[in-house]
Amino acid sequence: MSDVQDEKERALRDLITVLQLEKLARACKKKDELAFLIVNDSHRVSPYEQAILWAYDVTGRIVIEAVSGVARPDSNSPFLQSLSRMIKYVSENEKASDIYEIVDTDLNDDIIDEWKQLGLCSLWCPFIDNDGEITGGIWFNSRTHWQQKDLTRMEFVVDAYSYCWQNVNKIRYTWRKRLHDFKDRLLQKRTRLAILIFIFVIMFIPVSQTVTAPAEVVAIKPVILSPPIDGIVKKFYVRPNAFVSEGQVLFSLEDSSIKNRYEVGKKELDVALADYRRASAKAFADEKTREDVDLLKSVVEQKKVEVIYAKELLQRIEVRATKDGIAVYSDESDWVGKPVKVGQKIITLADPSATELLVWVPVDDAISFGDEASVRAFLNVDPTSPLDAKLRQLSYEAQLSPDDVLSFKLHARFDDEEKPPRIGLRATAKVYGEKVSLFYYIFRKPISALRRFLGL
Repeated sequence: MSDVQDEKERALRDLITVLQLEKLARACKKKDELAFLIVNDSHRVSPYEQAILWAYDVTGRIVIEAVSGVARPDSNSPFLQSLSRMIKYVSENEKASDIYEIVDTDLNDDIIDEWKQLGLCSLWCPFIDNDGEITGGIWFNSRTHWQQKDLTRMEFVVDAYSYCWQNVNKIRYTWRKRLHDFKDRLLQKRTRLAILIFIFVIMFIPVSQTVTAPAEVVAIKPVILSPPIDGIVKKFYVRPNAFVSEGQVLFSLEDSSIKNRYEVGKKELDVALADYRRASAKAFADEKTREDVDLLKSVVEQKKVEVIYAKELLQRIEVRATKDGIAVYSDESDWVGKPVKVGQKIITLADPSATELLVWVPVDDAISFGDEASVRAFLNVDPTSPLDAKLRQLSYEAQLSPDDVLSFKLHARFDDEEKPPRIGLRATAKVYGEKVSLFYYIFRKPISALRRFLGL
């Protein structure tokens, strides 16, 4: 009688433990709380070495939610990656919906060695939803084999865990069920045929070709200012992007060598004039000196020309603005003390009220553009307020862009000319081309790449 009484007491204690765990599980309002309870408190039902809680995410991928004794499991660890492969294989077995101890025959040759390396006895406990689908489960590891009484107790507590787990993950499993139902509908023959017909029809819908390319706000018909002579930049008199007036001095070149040349030329001219006058005075009495007068006169003329030329060079040392506008150049330190040549671009004079968009379309992205094609510019400083423009000019010869990409230059005039953007702003331009079918719009680049690969 004593043994029977003890057995009844143990059964009653087990029942109370199961009910207590079920109550605690139902009281969990958050997923993390329930996961912690499942992997750490289930040993009250049956002792184990380790418990791993796993579940499917919305896409059907296996996710390790919690591991006993670990605050945050690392899904990239070799152990959990190996365990995920085991769970995936076991979940596809015929008896995956039952609670049972895993044996060698339940695993394939690829993962059985990984399981044997654990040296533990594993218990498979799946979570089953109301539709009979597996939504997750618990993987228990123990150093001893699992008894039938352990499986019986686990069956009750796992059923309670499954119900509570679905409650705290309603949104996840609702979407997962929708995806599952959607996949089932896709497998139906009529559905597949309807989808194919729908795709075939929409491939003929006309859409506008578009291409995105880097762009910059530039001036319309800017004036390029370059040094009139070879020399070295001495000084700038205006700041970059400053407004200047016509005739205002912008920069000057070093004038020391030209000044010296001018002064030496004047002295040489004075000497030549003195020689010429002296020879002219002697020419009346000395016939030989008369012969040198013409030669000395030509020397005087030559020195005059040299002095005049040096004087003109001094006047051209200072470069002035030819019209009102913005003086656009990089920075004063980039030029001062540097040698420059005639025709080299230093400053650009631009009208701030007359701007346009310069677009660099890479050769590989070039499409057919109609007359006055629409362009939409998304400025880097304000990408949420795009600016509309119309294509004005398109180059037919490709050239290297500032990014060293072979591209075509497109000039577009802004629709709102009253409030033009500031010169120099960078943007991303979306250029609209001619209308084509949706099929061509999607497969244009793949077909082009295939043609280049095949050499057609």
